[in-house]
Amino acid sequence: MSELKKIDEAWLGLDSIDTDLFNPMSILRPSEDDFHLKLAWLMTRPEYLSFFCHHILNVQLLPSQALVLDEVWNRKFPMLIASRGFGKSFMLSLYAMLRGLVLPRRKIVVVGAAFRQSKVIFEYMETIWRNSPMLRDICDADSGPRRDTDRCVMRLNESTITCLPLGDGQKIRGQRANDIISDEFASIPRDIFENVVAGFAAVSADPVANVKRLAAKQKAEELGIIIEDDNSTSKQSKDNQIVLSGTAYYDFNHFATYWKKWKAIIKSQGNPAKLREVFGGEDYPESFDWKQYSIIRMPYELLPKGFMDADQVARSKATVHTGIYQMEYGACFTRDSQGFFKRSLIESCVISQENEIKDSKGVPIHFEASLIGDPNKKYIFGVDPASEVDNFSIVVLEVNPDHRRIVHCWTTTRSEHKEKVKKGYSTETDFYSYCARKIRDLMALYPCIHIAIDAQGGGVAVTESLHDQDKMKTGELPLWPTIDDDKPKDTDGERGLHIIQMCQFAKYEWLAEANHGMRKDFEDKVLLFPFFDAVSLGLSSAQDDIKHRMFDTLEECVMDIEELKDELSMIQMTQTNNGRDRWDTPEIIVGTGKKSKMRKDRYSALLMANMAARILQRTPEQEAYNFYGGFAMGRDGEKKSYENEKFYTGPSWFADQMKDVY
Repeated sequence: MSELKKIDEAWLGLDSIDTDLFNPMSILRPSEDDFHLKLAWLMTRPEYLSFFCHHILNVQLLPSQALVLDEVWNRKFPMLIASRGFGKSFMLSLYAMLRGLVLPRRKIVVVGAAFRQSKVIFEYMETIWRNSPMLRDICDADSGPRRDTDRCVMRLNESTITCLPLGDGQKIRGQRANDIISDEFASIPRDIFENVVAGFAAVSADPVANVKRLAAKQKAEELGIIIEDDNSTSKQSKDNQIVLSGTAYYDFNHFATYWKKWKAIIKSQGNPAKLREVFGGEDYPESFDWKQYSIIRMPYELLPKGFMDADQVARSKATVHTGIYQMEYGACFTRDSQGFFKRSLIESCVISQENEIKDSKGVPIHFEASLIGDPNKKYIFGVDPASEVDNFSIVVLEVNPDHRRIVHCWTTTRSEHKEKVKKGYSTETDFYSYCARKIRDLMALYPCIHIAIDAQGGGVAVTESLHDQDKMKTGELPLWPTIDDDKPKDTDGERGLHIIQMCQFAKYEWLAEANHGMRKDFEDKVLLFPFFDAVSLGLSSAQDDIKHRMFDTLEECVMDIEELKDELSMIQMTQTNNGRDRWDTPEIIVGTGKKSKMRKDRYSALLMANMAARILQRTPEQEAYNFYGGFAMGRDGEKKSYENEKFYTGPSWFADQMKDVY
């Protein structure tokens, strides 16, 4: 029987503990009158929160998760950096509910990079509420989840947990909270967090009691009376708290800056000289306590076996991009990406308040992702028709005289198309015809002058759909490949717009020039990414809700452009056996003896669009043919009106010299 018990409890890892374990329930006596009070007190102790979760919230925790909760509970400024898949959002939702239940009249605010991130945590809280009959029984009738357009609220008796959209910080300014939980901290704008969010917890949890306590302590010191400072866990847990959480990101992000400062504070161990270095050489506040800071780092290697899918982790670890793996699963901040397009280079081309980019006239450039273009501008489409492994991707470039802007990105797959047909959102059953219709719809929104399509895969099928008479609406013209005088084609004489360019990735010269040219454009700040932060993402989501967009939303467009940045940072340049350069994503292991490639569809679409724009912008416009001859104008009185006219066509050294000969 004891062996079976050991097998059942093997997941607790008790074999490594030599000393006898203390059972807190042994001090309780059911026969005592205050048994239920002692039990309630015991269950609300931070070290026994896992017991509370199991019996009240109906949630089973691993020992590592229970330790994380205990550490976060006991610090005022904890920082949680965990591997992708650790369940940070679930842990934060569970922690928020525990905080609201154990500490009465608690106000907790949850913020994320976007409102949907806050909603993820709120949905976890809703699940816990539904799955816990005992929780619903101990809460009053007003308790439970509530959803509004601008916030989601979970009420637990007199405590409230509010999940807010961050936006630009104006709508949430003035909120007050005892606890602030910030998820995906790397994506939260630093200025909004520091100026708005952090101010939520500026007032003490119990300001009157806190003022009384400090005044009494000061008077006792004046009278020479020693009062022991009560630093018990119960006192600390009632103080205001700010929790920072997220997956590690690049070293130039503000999350890494916070991590470095937290680490310096902890390593100082309270040494005054080291603390002054942390505070930039200035004296630190008298009330500063370095013990209130904590960093909890949970890489994949320290998680219990079986907690995550080992095959999925092996896929990521097999990639050459060690920096990406260390961020996602190693909980480490990496200095830069190791690809052909450095992440720091990509971020330097993103329009932001901190990164002001000016055009050739010195005017600051500002633009955001959009669903409709400017009728006075010109646009170039890049189309990657892959649909089986990669996405079918379209990238729209806005062409300006001195720079190009990435204004729109759209992706889909065969499975998504089938789902839309099944739900009745699309009547076109053929996948490539559906994608061709999307191209035409975008042309109605963005005045298109050129379309670059990959000739491989479904490129031919898409091109055929674009000049299929059965697929066109009234007033639309068929689209044909461009006309090249040096390479005549059968389609050159067809009626319609000849704006389609079939790109051959197999041609080394074209591929090399396209990749090196695009990197040069990034370095010269000629190819730019739109402004992006939590504000624009929140506004995008709000616009989608107002206009009742169910798919192809502005928020999806914004996130697709963010995915485009990730794909660019993973592109690597290698050499083939014959010494030619090759640009591709790293190999990943997808099964026993099987390898595959990471997605690069958005990158391919951008590569084609940018290369087409480079060629078009660098091709000189052919001068209009001039017809010579006409009537002679030989009167002297009219001579002066022709003095500045150009009478000869040709090089300037010839035309200028011949102007006064006749």
